[in-house]
Amino acid sequence: MKFIPLHTTNTAIVYKNSICSAATMLVLTFFALSVLVPLLMVSLLSPYSGIAESRILYEQPKVQFQFKSIFYGDVKMNGNDLIVCSTFPQLNDAINHRTNTDYCDGTKYWTEDLDNDGTLDRVHFVQQLETLEEKLLGFDVALFFDAFLKHKCHLSPPAVLIKHINIPYDAQLSSGIVNIRADLVLKQYVEFTCPFPGRNVKTSFRHLNVPSNSSNIKQFGIEPLLDQLKSNPAFFELDIQETYFRRGPPEQGLSIQLDVDVLQLAARYHLSIWERLGQFWLYFASFFGISFYIMNKLKDFLFGHHIVRSWEIIPWKKLY
Repeated sequence: MKFIPLHTTNTAIVYKNSICSAATMLVLTFFALSVLVPLLMVSLLSPYSGIAESRILYEQPKVQFQFKSIFYGDVKMNGNDLIVCSTFPQLNDAINHRTNTDYCDGTKYWTEDLDNDGTLDRVHFVQQLETLEEKLLGFDVALFFDAFLKHKCHLSPPAVLIKHINIPYDAQLSSGIVNIRADLVLKQYVEFTCPFPGRNVKTSFRHLNVPSNSSNIKQFGIEPLLDQLKSNPAFFELDIQETYFRRGPPEQGLSIQLDVDVLQLAARYHLSIWERLGQFWLYFASFFGISFYIMNKLKDFLFGHHIVRSWEIIPWKKLY
């Protein structure tokens, strides 16, 4: 519709369209373009606009010690090169029966909640040994924890903290303190999947199977435990930050102390179809507003300059 000034009165010229007219097809084409152009822009720019299939969320896991541990000390002493201390009686009996020597003097465990929010921020573990006849060359330690993530859904990746420590030659000792400070980190191979409406699927984990009634030493070895641990889509492990060695008098014995900081961890989650649709709609709406405005201006230009015409309805009395 357009208006023509006639003295002080505006005269309206009304246009009509048929379904198959060129004007109708042009209007439909411009409307389709106003929708398709934003779709194309979002699909081309999605790697840079934030639309992705996964998202990184930060969460501090809740950890709980199972009061299970295995310690393997590497020494050269009386023809034996291994000291074993564990909370598994069958393993201890098998080792003591073989070596007839027990240097284990107990374990200690305590925790710290630094900000009093109910979540552990730091855990401490101490393996106490009697004074050794020879110097400790290195050791392996395995601590069995339960760890939980609850940001999007309840997940419990395996948290058997296994670490091998080599002691430098000039720091090797038979009595004193070995203090290790480490961070709890999440080793993740694939994104976590949580249930959402329309799909009830959640990431599953294979928890370590350590038989409590077996005397087979090979089943308690570090390598079999690591093989089971790494067969999971994700698991917790230790990231060593600092290691201190301090010699002490023989009557002090040898203490292996591990201090672990439990910090916020980055976990990758697979986005549901609804989350991705929400992200897509946000970016699509931004592009659609611009595209729709441009197409309308172009359409008005074509009709306003009579480049494209509709059928004109002539009044019974022509006023112009």
